[in-house]
Amino acid sequence: MRLTLFVNPEHAPGDALDRRLAEHVEQVMVAREAGYDGVTIGTHLSYGSAVWFPPFQTLMHLAPAASGMTLSTCMLVLPLHHPLHIATEAAFLDIASGGRFTLGVSPGWSQEEFQVLGLDLHTRIGRFRESVALIQRLWTEDSVDFAGKYFQVRGLSLAQKPARQPRPPMWFGGSVARAVERVAELADTSLGDSWVASSHLTEDVITAQAQAFRARLEAMGKPMPAEFPLLRNIVVAPDRETALREAGPFLEASYRVFGQWGLFTEVVGAGKAQLDLPELIAGRVVIGSPEECAEDLVRLARATGFTRLIARVQWMGMDQRIVRRTIELLAERVLPLVQRELG
Repeated sequence: MRLTLFVNPEHAPGDALDRRLAEHVEQVMVAREAGYDGVTIGTHLSYGSAVWFPPFQTLMHLAPAASGMTLSTCMLVLPLHHPLHIATEAAFLDIASGGRFTLGVSPGWSQEEFQVLGLDLHTRIGRFRESVALIQRLWTEDSVDFAGKYFQVRGLSLAQKPARQPRPPMWFGGSVARAVERVAELADTSLGDSWVASSHLTEDVITAQAQAFRARLEAMGKPMPAEFPLLRNIVVAPDRETALREAGPFLEASYRVFGQWGLFTEVVGAGKAQLDLPELIAGRVVIGSPEECAEDLVRLARATGFTRLIARVQWMGMDQRIVRRTIELLAERVLPLVQRELG
């Protein structure tokens, strides 16, 4: 099992953002030293109650500290952007990383984000499908004619091609059964494309969705990707009590923002706008001692078959000391226990 560090660029507007950016650099350096071989970043629009560092620019800033590691987005809300811009930015990151970039994209779920940009949330799937097709063609073809409902180009050539041939792999997000099936239809698993479960979903849901992903691939005659990533919220501490006491307030603060955006009512079906901490972490956060976290991850690996753990270890306002501890303990204590159990 391999490890990717999820850099969480979500911060409170009043934070010293230069310090937070420097902390992300330190996190990557600690992870690289501990044996992680990937760095990924999440993203939302930066407005209102939370700052979100821009994904491509932040990855470029982290790239020197991440030398030799893979870089990726997990996930970029693709319908909020023009595909030509994303194709160009992603190609540049692939060049800068020596052909080690993965573009992770999702259709998005927050109606508020679409409204801010004057976009109709109900068009997101169509915009998503067209954007994926156009990006892949721009990466691989010399001249592209594309006549979609949302995007039209004629004789368009992307002068800056990615380093990896025929193209970089793509990760696709999806939080409901139909979305997972759509990923299986879009993905070229022979090139490393894969579905990545949302960290907002509970263990029982992602287990069922992983089975659906496999079944749909099999029905289409496609192999499972050589590497199957899974994104999970993780807090490792000497014991569960310490983990809950120190990380709980930051988990609640971060998810309060998502709750205001409609995550629990519109996406995960929790039945109410906000969750208290016990409800929030149940099946959604791997948290506790190294032994407890290893037990949870072994169970997840056996249920889903994931081979790369994307570890989200930070939430809005969290102290760097807590973040570093999870990064280090996950690699030094948890992963050896998981590998021993899985053989």
